[in-house]
Amino acid sequence: MTTFNELLGTKPGDAESTVKQRYKLLSTRVHPDKGGSKALMQLVRHAYDNTIKGRGENALSLPASASFSDGGALERELLKTKKERDELAALNQLLKVQLSQAQKGKSVGANTSSASGADFSRKIAQLEGELVLLKEERNRLSNQKDSAIAEQHKLAGELRRALSDNEVMETELDRKSGVKTPGLLLWAQKFWLPAMAMSSLVVVVALGMKMLDWSFVTGWLDDTSPEVAPPRVRVVHAKPSEKEVQKIERDAQEAQDDNTSTSSLPFLKLTQKTGVWSLASYTESDKPYIAIRSDNGSYIVNDCTGDFRLYLNEPLKPLRVAANLIYQHQNQHFHVYKIPYGQGSSPESWLQSRKLEINEELFTSKSFRTSRVALVNQCQKMML
Repeated sequence: MTTFNELLGTKPGDAESTVKQRYKLLSTRVHPDKGGSKALMQLVRHAYDNTIKGRGENALSLPASASFSDGGALERELLKTKKERDELAALNQLLKVQLSQAQKGKSVGANTSSASGADFSRKIAQLEGELVLLKEERNRLSNQKDSAIAEQHKLAGELRRALSDNEVMETELDRKSGVKTPGLLLWAQKFWLPAMAMSSLVVVVALGMKMLDWSFVTGWLDDTSPEVAPPRVRVVHAKPSEKEVQKIERDAQEAQDDNTSTSSLPFLKLTQKTGVWSLASYTESDKPYIAIRSDNGSYIVNDCTGDFRLYLNEPLKPLRVAANLIYQHQNQHFHVYKIPYGQGSSPESWLQSRKLEINEELFTSKSFRTSRVALVNQCQKMML
C-alpha cells in the first residue's frame, strides 16, 4: 500500500527541510501552470501536510477538496499518468539489468545504481497514487452524469404531464362556455347573410323608384290636358350700358396693341461668338442692345428699355421654365421670355457674378461692364 512518504520520495527519519525540498520539487512538476493539474497539486499538498505532522507512514488517502472540472480532463490525466508509469517501469527494468551487470564491477557504481533504482521506485509509487485518484474522480463524474440524465428524463415526464393537464382544462372550459363557433357560422349562413342581401335589394329598389319620372304613368289615368308653360323671351337692349361700352373699347385696344407689337418685333443680329457680351443693333431698326450667346444658341438681351430678356432657342423649349421667366412672344426661331426679377434681371446681378445659370443654361459676365457702358451712351444719344 502506498504511503505519504513513498508519494513524496522521503523516508521516516528525514528532516523537515528534506521533506519541504521534496514537496517543492513535486509541486513545481505537477502545478497546473507547469502542465500538471489541480487534483495532483492538492494530492501533493495533502501528502506534505501529513508527513510534516508525523503521519508519513500512513496509507495514501484522497483530500476532501480534490475535484476535476470535467470528465475529459480526467481521461487526459489518466492517460498521461499511465504513459509515465509505463515509461518509468521500462526504465526501472533497464536499471535493474544494468545493476546486475554492475555488481561485478566497482562498489561505488553499484551504490549509485541502487540509489537511482530507489528513486524510480518512489516515482512509480507516486504515479500509482495519482492513478488511483484519477480513477476515483472518473467514477464520481460518471455517477454525476447518470444522475443528470435521470433528472432530465424526470423533468421531461413532468412537462408532458403538465401539457396534458393543460389540454384537458382547455377542453373543459370550451365545453362549459357553451359557445360553438361552427354553430355561429351556420346560423349566419342561414339567416344573417340572406337578411343583409334582402335589405340591400330593398334599398336599391326604393332609390330607383324615387329617381324615376312617373308622369307618363299618371298621364294615362288623368284625362286633363297639361298646362303649357309660356315661352321665355329674352329682352336684348338695343343700347348697351356705359360700362359695357368701355370694356369693349378696352379689349379692342389691347388686341390692337398686341397685333401691332407682334407685327413690329425687332430681329436680333445672330452671331457665332459665344460667352462674351457685345454691343449690336436690331435688324429692323437702329436701336442698340447688348447680348450674349450661349453654347446652345440662346441669347440674353438688354436694350434701352432696361429689361433683360431670354431669347430661348426654339428646339430647346422645355415643358416647364423657371418662375421668374415670363413668356412674351415668338421672334424668329426664338421663344422670348422677360426676366422681371431674380438672377439675371438687373445689371448688378451680372456685375457681381462671373456666370449665371438661367433656365439650365450658363451665361458668363465677360465684357458686360464695357458693353453696358457703351449701351448707356448709345441710348443717351438717341434721346437727345
